[in-house]
Amino acid sequence: MCSAGCKDKPSYDWDGNLMWGGSVDIDPHEESGTTTVQWDGKVPNSAGVKDSDLSQELAFAPYATFSTSVPETFPTDDSQGLIGNPVYARCDKVYSPSGCVFRDYMPGYVFNTAKTPAAAAHAWLINTKIRKGAPLNYLPDRRGSTGTHGERNRYNRDPDDNRKVICPDGWAAKHGNPNATPVTDISASDRASCDEFAFASTYNSGGMPKGAEGTNPVRSGDECVQTFATKLSNGTWKLYDEDRQAAPTWKEVCGRSAMSGWINSTSMSRFSSFSSKLRLLDQDLYFVRTPGFEKCNASTATVKCDIR
Repeated sequence: MCSAGCKDKPSYDWDGNLMWGGSVDIDPHEESGTTTVQWDGKVPNSAGVKDSDLSQELAFAPYATFSTSVPETFPTDDSQGLIGNPVYARCDKVYSPSGCVFRDYMPGYVFNTAKTPAAAAHAWLINTKIRKGAPLNYLPDRRGSTGTHGERNRYNRDPDDNRKVICPDGWAAKHGNPNATPVTDISASDRASCDEFAFASTYNSGGMPKGAEGTNPVRSGDECVQTFATKLSNGTWKLYDEDRQAAPTWKEVCGRSAMSGWINSTSMSRFSSFSSKLRLLDQDLYFVRTPGFEKCNASTATVKCDIR
C-alpha cells in the first residue's frame, strides 16, 4: 500500500509461483516482487516559496496475505500483516525537473583532498576534533534577492549572513595570518581568503542565530579555532595554529582559517551539483568526507597529521 500522494495503486510482478507446498526445513521457498509507483505531483502549497511547501513525503508499506490449509499451522486462516518497516520517499518541485529521493538516505559531500589539501585539512580538523563527525543540517540559499519571493528555508535566512559573522568582508586581508599562501601559479589574481567550518549554508554554522535553530551560535569568528594554510618550498601544504593568538582549547564550536581563495572556492565548487542531484532540502542531514585523513588521530590535545 502507499500513502496519499501516489498516482497508482501498487501491484507486484512476481518472479515465480507464490504457491508453496513444502516446509522450510526441506523445501525453502523464496520469491521476489517488483512494483512501480508514481507520484501524483501534488505538494502542500504549489504557490509557496519554502522547501516544505514544495515537497511531499510518500510512505510505502508492503503488506501480504497468507493462508494455509494444513491443520495447526500458522496461520490457519487468512492473515494480513506488514512486511518490515515502511519505506519513505520524498518528492519535490524545488529542483527542476521534479523528482524523488529516499527520505532516510544520508548523502555525503567529498572533498578533493589532492586538489584542495588546505581546505580538506581544515574541514577534517574541525569536523573530527570538534564535531566528532556529526552530520550537517543543510541551509538552502534564497531563491531570489529580497522578501517573501526569495525564501526557501523556514527562517528566510541568507547563508551569506552566516558567513559575515564568521568571515566578515575583507577579514583575510586585514586580519588573516600574513603567511597564508595564495596559489598565484594557478590563479594569478589569487589572494588569501577566510574559510569557515561548519559551512555558512548550514544550521551548524557559528553564524546561524539560536532563534533560527542555529546549533552553534557565536558572536563572531574570533570565538572559533584559528588556523592558516601555508605552502612550503617543497610543495607541501601545512595547516598551522594561528600563532598570534592563544592555542585552541577545543571547546570551540567552529573553525576559521586564512588560506588561498582559489583553494577555498574550488573545494566547494561541486557543492551546487551535489545538493541539486541529491535534492537536498531545508534542514536535510548530510555528512562530510575528507579522503586521505582516515589514519589521522584527532584525539590528542596537539593534533599532528601527515598524509601522502
